[in-house]
Amino acid sequence: MAEITIIPAKNRSDEIIRTAAYARVSSDSEDQLNSFAAQIRYYTEMLQNSTNTVFVDMYADEGITGTSTAKRTEFQRLMNDCRKGKIDRILAKSISRFARNTKDSLRAARELKTLGVSVYFEKENIDTGEISSEMLLAIYSQFAQEESMSISRNCRLGIKKRMMDGTYKTATVPYGYDYSDGKVVVNKEQANIVQVIFNEYLNGKGEFEIAALLNSLNSAKPVSAKEWYPQIISSIISNEWYIGDRLLQKKYSEDTIPFKRKVNHGEKEQYYISSTHEPIISKEIFNTAQTIRKERVQIYYRPAVNKTYPLSRMIKCRCGSGFRRKKIRDHISWTCKKHDRNLSEKCDIKPIREKFIYDAFIRMFNKIQRHYNDILTPMQKQLERLYDENRTNSNQLVEIRKEIADTKQQIHLLTMLNLQGTLDSVYFTKSSQELDQKLVIAQKRLNASLDDEDKERLDDIKRLIGIFEKANPISEFDEIVFKQTVKHITVLSEIEIRFDLIGGIKFTEKLKR
Repeated sequence: MAEITIIPAKNRSDEIIRTAAYARVSSDSEDQLNSFAAQIRYYTEMLQNSTNTVFVDMYADEGITGTSTAKRTEFQRLMNDCRKGKIDRILAKSISRFARNTKDSLRAARELKTLGVSVYFEKENIDTGEISSEMLLAIYSQFAQEESMSISRNCRLGIKKRMMDGTYKTATVPYGYDYSDGKVVVNKEQANIVQVIFNEYLNGKGEFEIAALLNSLNSAKPVSAKEWYPQIISSIISNEWYIGDRLLQKKYSEDTIPFKRKVNHGEKEQYYISSTHEPIISKEIFNTAQTIRKERVQIYYRPAVNKTYPLSRMIKCRCGSGFRRKKIRDHISWTCKKHDRNLSEKCDIKPIREKFIYDAFIRMFNKIQRHYNDILTPMQKQLERLYDENRTNSNQLVEIRKEIADTKQQIHLLTMLNLQGTLDSVYFTKSSQELDQKLVIAQKRLNASLDDEDKERLDDIKRLIGIFEKANPISEFDEIVFKQTVKHITVLSEIEIRFDLIGGIKFTEKLKR
């Protein structure tokens, strides 16, 4: 008869549990940033009397929304360290500090559980190491998500109330105005240009012509614009601000996560407030401009202008301008907007037939399809090597991370000495403040240094290889394949264009006429 030997279960209380802590604050204010160091002290004090626990590190994200984990670099670092087997247990103040998105909470908790890492949420008293914890986690995560939505709703209600009583202030003011001591005042130089725009419009000039005129006069541009564009002229002509009135809630946020901003086409209430500030033009001029605008829309614009085409917003000119689609006699062409606005002295590129661009893409695609192993695979290997080197050997990142680790260790040590009563209280307070500030600065430098462009480019190259592995040579233009592979097209001359593919790859093709 076989002999059976019972192997007793291990007593985990005898093992050293490597414990980390995660914190997140919803604002990047100095007070909130300083709480990182306070969190380190908190967890240091919590674990000081434990004989089987070692505090690994404090992971803390600053000033980043909790509705998604994608942009939380410290959270991602925590997950990566767990995958490397450096951590056994994670402490978090609450589920809402961990994530305010049910899907992200559950996904992270499940992955951590497969890695043998448990998460303890203090506020809810939930330990994901327990069998029944996932259901509780799902419930509490839903509560946290609802809390985030509730906060957003309350903010919107506050904004709505201020709109209704006329006390709402926008963060910025339109061209022609400035904020001075919290009040809207006229910017005289810009106001003169606004008056010129309306006068020229009433005298029969169109938006393209007015933009060209202002560019030729080198008139002061809006802060975010490189030059005057027809769209800017259009927005000025249609803006009620210039008669001293305000229309509020032109845009609104959706009620569900993620909170996307949308143009208000009547889905939400709007609030029109008269005589809120000094006007730049008269109501008679403004109303006349709106009448002219409606007449021109009816004459020149048809529903087809809203239709998008495979090359829409995809072509750039060497002069920096975009291309627009245009029917010339019996064929479709794409023409540089500057050239089309009779600015040939600034751009001499003539219209290019759409068929020639399509044919150039077909030739380029088939060349890569035949030789992608020789072109893309070596590039992938090189990028993988560079990415690994940059992530592991970057002197700047290594030094910053070392500084953060050293500062955290000093805070940890300082807290331990203070708990033992060996430090003077004045010295402890002063030293804590200095280390807090040092940690804040280092965290900011780290966030500024993190750059995922190499990773994105590597992912694009892999995606490109996958496309060409499955593809066959094409004989006709394929819009789906075009959109999957091409970021944009640059027109170098009337006989040569460049395809800028995903992954930063560029291919030049001649146009066969």
